[in-house]
Amino acid sequence: MEGAEIVSNQIPIEVRGEAESSSRIPPPTMCTLALFFRAIDDYPLLVAANRDEHLDRPSASPGVLLETPWVFGGKDLQAGGTWLGVNGHGMFVGILNRSSGEKKMGTRSRGLLCLDLLKTGDPAEAKQALMRQDAKVYNPFNLVFASATESYVAHNAGERIECISLDPGVHVVGNVSIYDRSAVKTNHASGLFSAARERIAYGSPRVPDVEPDGAAGIASLVELFRGVLSDHQLSKGSTNPRQTICVHGGDYGTVSSSVLILAEGQSQFDYFHAPGPPCRNEFERCRL
Repeated sequence: MEGAEIVSNQIPIEVRGEAESSSRIPPPTMCTLALFFRAIDDYPLLVAANRDEHLDRPSASPGVLLETPWVFGGKDLQAGGTWLGVNGHGMFVGILNRSSGEKKMGTRSRGLLCLDLLKTGDPAEAKQALMRQDAKVYNPFNLVFASATESYVAHNAGERIECISLDPGVHVVGNVSIYDRSAVKTNHASGLFSAARERIAYGSPRVPDVEPDGAAGIASLVELFRGVLSDHQLSKGSTNPRQTICVHGGDYGTVSSSVLILAEGQSQFDYFHAPGPPCRNEFERCRL
């Protein structure tokens, strides 16, 4: 997932792998990641994310990335890192490439940073590991990591990395500055995900409409998020086809989609993956 912008009570995300030597400049708008942190009863952590990328960038569907410590997620076959993953401690990490107008050559893959944090035990430890990093060795990124009890968004700016604790709520991150309140795509996605949260909490029929651990309830959540992740509507005033949540555009677009669900009291996620744009591909449950 490559892209990142955050709107409080709203967030989108992105990622990359090994040494980044390509001179190809990322498109201006990319991945979308929504984090529901303690926003829904019975589900302290929910993640819905589209990965937007160049169609010729090779990647592998989610699988075991490391046995010890156990890490599960997608793999960037070009650089070796991941854009989104979970570990055995009930923590998820997602990274988005942030658009900044320039791209340094020979930097370390941002996807490898994502993988590094997945090796830690909890968000507090991940934050410590992140703050020890040299901000200058990475191209601009937005990074989100969370468990059932802690949640953070971070970004690099010049020679420093800033890490911000997130309050309970719905957060959406994309590929611009986390302080950009004018981000059209992120604001649009935030409205849709906030409406989804209202439907889950107060809608009729309620979603999920069965016990928290029931399969039908999980399926309802996945389908609800799939509807938002498949959205092709341009925000008012926009004519850029890459400003849609589900992107289709020549050699670039939404290449995969993920939904992660962590139920109260659990340390293992229900992990769902669509191997292409969610408007055309069903979500399949991954075997963790």
